[in-house]
Amino acid sequence: MNASGSGREPATLVALVIAPAPLGSAIAEELRDGLQDVAWIVAAGSVAEAREVLAGAGRESWIGVVVLTSGLGPIDALVDELETDPGLRSAATLLVTDRRVHDDLAHAIDRDRLDAIIAVPWTAGTLATHARSHLARWMHEQHPDDLRSRALVTHGGRPLQRPHSELLRGLELDPTEVTSRLLEAIERVLGPRPRLRLPVGVRLTHQDVGVDAVLVVLQGRVALSRTTEVGEVLLHHDSTGPVIGLLALAQQRRAFFTARTTTETEVVHLSLEQLDRAVSTEPAVGDALTAVAIRALAERLRRSEQLQVERIRLNRDLEDERQRLATALHQLEQARLELVEQARFATLGELAAGIAHELNNPIAALRRAASYVGDDLSTILTSHPQGELVTRAMAAARDRAPSSTADDRAKRRALIDALGDRALATRMAAAGIDDPAEAAALAAQDESTLVLVEAAAGIGASVHNLDVASARIGELVASLKAYARPDLRPTEGVDVHQGIEDTIRLTAHRLRGIELVRRFGKLTPVRARAGQLDQLWTNLLVNAAEELDGSGRIEVVTDQLDEDHVRVRIIDDGPGIDPEVLPRVFEPRFTTKHGTVRYGLGLGLAITRRIVEQHGGTIELQSEPGRTVASVVLPIAGPPDDRGS
Repeated sequence: MNASGSGREPATLVALVIAPAPLGSAIAEELRDGLQDVAWIVAAGSVAEAREVLAGAGRESWIGVVVLTSGLGPIDALVDELETDPGLRSAATLLVTDRRVHDDLAHAIDRDRLDAIIAVPWTAGTLATHARSHLARWMHEQHPDDLRSRALVTHGGRPLQRPHSELLRGLELDPTEVTSRLLEAIERVLGPRPRLRLPVGVRLTHQDVGVDAVLVVLQGRVALSRTTEVGEVLLHHDSTGPVIGLLALAQQRRAFFTARTTTETEVVHLSLEQLDRAVSTEPAVGDALTAVAIRALAERLRRSEQLQVERIRLNRDLEDERQRLATALHQLEQARLELVEQARFATLGELAAGIAHELNNPIAALRRAASYVGDDLSTILTSHPQGELVTRAMAAARDRAPSSTADDRAKRRALIDALGDRALATRMAAAGIDDPAEAAALAAQDESTLVLVEAAAGIGASVHNLDVASARIGELVASLKAYARPDLRPTEGVDVHQGIEDTIRLTAHRLRGIELVRRFGKLTPVRARAGQLDQLWTNLLVNAAEELDGSGRIEVVTDQLDEDHVRVRIIDDGPGIDPEVLPRVFEPRFTTKHGTVRYGLGLGLAITRRIVEQHGGTIELQSEPGRTVASVVLPIAGPPDDRGS
């Protein structure tokens, strides 16, 4: 079997020396003396030359150690060149230098590519020992199963990757083994020491109290704690260490912590005099104590760093929680404002319902009175000598349909042509007489007859106005009643067009000066909370009107997208909304009015979206200069959470 334990030829283990002569020759010679049993020593004046030598060898090579010298130039540049070669990238790097100061190896240190620095001149054999030890570590890490690792040992057969000194070896031992070696060394000087068995809760040291002895913990656990202004701070058990009181010697013999047993514990008590005698008599005691102290300090430092990391993580978690809390508070504030807005609408609804109820009777009386006045006057006028003429004039004025200004002008010109008198023609037109022949016949009669006809026409026009006004008030009252209806549960058969018309009537004062165009398609009645839909149309129409600021055009377009959905679009030709602002228009307390961003209550569009979403629909706002479209799609089946309830 070969050295690698496989059936093929093993790779050659190489120690590479890159250095100019004569220093390179001296280094190579020493390495041959120390590594000839395990490695091939290759010496070259540059990295490129080393590559050529290895390539010419015609065999697989493992380069475990590279020795560089300061005479080759900047060390960082040399290390960068080694990094470009996969065969050299993982090798241990040793630097042999005759310089007192280096400012050219920061990159090498930062990338952990410098394993040892040997000063010139070096003690004979030192360089070979370094190379052999690093080669042993490299083999242990890169090829742990290679049998040649067994040759990389000291003369006593000890692995080279393990330190020689008792102190460094003690740092690598298990804590229990270190404690055992410490106690053995102490007892070689002081003789067998009594074991003290202590129950839970015994204080071995007292915070800020003098320490005259140390205790070696053989079994059990001890915790350290310190009382501060923020309360008692408890350290982790694993950072206590097996020797209690040793570090107090650095605090002028005053304990920084209170040490307390947390389990049944077995300890050995040593006075400072006994400890001093053991240390001065037996060097192994000092090495073991140093190892124990270093390990304890290292554990405490590691624990401190862990606590720092935990503190940072907790602070980050607290900050995240604070942000979540701030978001929750913001959402609560939004919900509160929405409730205020809803309460306002509810109050308005109650007021509207009350007003509608109170107006019903007077409106009915007005409509009856208008009807009675017309009928009674017709009855009275039948006995008048000119009754037929007067009744006809009054009825014509009462029933006359609205006409355009152009038609009125054309009729007036015809009368002027027939009568030849502009003032008389104007009186005839005002009395509702637009037939030139009838006007000529009336003009032929005396002035009192014309005055009587004018009076009758005035009465007819007044009765007509009374009918129109009372009907208009009746429509408004009906719209108010529809708008104020409760929305506890969705209702079937809601007419979207009727709701839009009710809203238009009630918001007519906000639409003055604006051209309103209806383009209604055929819609299936929907299942919905009708009052909420009226609020939805109100918000959208008022928002569009505010964008137009008293002049412009609004189109209300409806259509049925499919058998399950209807769509309502409200389109205005206002200035539009800034693209950067558009994504935020549905946020509470964020409004865009007249092309400017304003903050205030601003809940209209936020509530609009909420109403649409509660009905299972969608709302989309598209805007560009001269055209803004609010598109609402509603399911015919109604709110999904109430379906089937």
